[in-house]
Amino acid sequence: MKVTLERLPESRVQLEIEVEPDRLERSLDAAYKRLVPTLKIPGFRPGKAPRPIVERMVGRERLLHEALDALVPAVYSEAIESEEVEPVADPELEILETEPVRFKVTVPVRPTVTLGDYETIRIAPEPVEVTDEMFDEQMELIRRRFATIAPVERGAQWDDILTADINGTVDDATFVQDEDVEFPLREDQRLLLPDLAEQFLGMEAESEKTVELPVPEDFPEQFANKTASITITLKAVKEEELPDEDDDLAQQVNAEEFETIDDLHERVRNDLQETLQRQADEAYRLKVVDELVGLSEIEYPQVLLDREIDELIRESHGSDVRAYQAHLAQIGKTTDEFREMYREPAYQRLSRSLVLGELTNVEGIDVTEDEIGEQVEKMLEPLGEQAESMRTMFESDRGSASIRNSLLTDKTLARLQEIASAEPEEEEAE
Repeated sequence: MKVTLERLPESRVQLEIEVEPDRLERSLDAAYKRLVPTLKIPGFRPGKAPRPIVERMVGRERLLHEALDALVPAVYSEAIESEEVEPVADPELEILETEPVRFKVTVPVRPTVTLGDYETIRIAPEPVEVTDEMFDEQMELIRRRFATIAPVERGAQWDDILTADINGTVDDATFVQDEDVEFPLREDQRLLLPDLAEQFLGMEAESEKTVELPVPEDFPEQFANKTASITITLKAVKEEELPDEDDDLAQQVNAEEFETIDDLHERVRNDLQETLQRQADEAYRLKVVDELVGLSEIEYPQVLLDREIDELIRESHGSDVRAYQAHLAQIGKTTDEFREMYREPAYQRLSRSLVLGELTNVEGIDVTEDEIGEQVEKMLEPLGEQAESMRTMFESDRGSASIRNSLLTDKTLARLQEIASAEPEEEEAE
């Protein structure tokens, strides 16, 4: 066979392949042998009719198609192997001629990434600080865990616990229908519609009122930008009685660990500091990776972006096709319109993944079997009695590969963070 290779934009390769006549002839003969046992030809026993008779009966075109069904995939496989092409998806096929056989395939191949001068990236990490507001909010959440709730005979206030029926319509169509719903009335939390929470303020138990409220544009098209008529029936008003912030509270949280309220305060501050630092590190690493993306040249086939969009949709909406279609109908979007909403985040995730993969190769970063084993034990430790049943999954080929990839990503991100946050004296030492 003769192969002509041409590289195309978007990480694609075009192969034009011409098959030698003698190989086509062998394929035609093989096609005849596959076809003849299936035919009933007068004057011949099954499978014994000679090829010229079969060809006259079924037509050369059918025999040719039968031959090409087996010939083209085989020739294509040989061509990509001989030309060292690594496909990442099925090719697009175009038959140019049948005699001689000449066809063209367009193949999406592995992306190409040319990293920019990543060693010049410098981004100063932002310090994190646990503010008094953060600490007070966390302590209030702890107190609420041990709060008692009691009915009150007064109008509803912020932070009360309410029980109510909420029924509403838009243009005579049911908009909301909740019976005996219990919820905390929080000043900073939206309750279905903007300004709906405020309507409960001052209402007493066993009272009812109807209000007209605008529906925002982020609702389904059937309701968006219209007016909803909402009837609220308040059935009960209760208030939280928070415990004092003292040693008794600390021991309620964990008597073995916290003897005094100061012990609890110290743990809360340390946990907040760790959480903020972890969030800051994640945000910092993303910022550095995006800087590297901006410095690099990335070429990839469209099919990889389509797969990334598919994956994002699966992660957010699951694999239930009917539920997905129902969601599209509810928000008034076509499949293409909905997929377009995910194009930019999919592009970001794909680009980050590709530059990190290339950086892993350039820096020679690897993960040892011991490191994988240590990570498995770390993941099993909090599982208690379920640990051994999960061990098989973690230590399977698929599980080990997933852990290895995760560790590789962490190591690569850590290396990039090390470069980007280097101080001048560290650079001189290097």
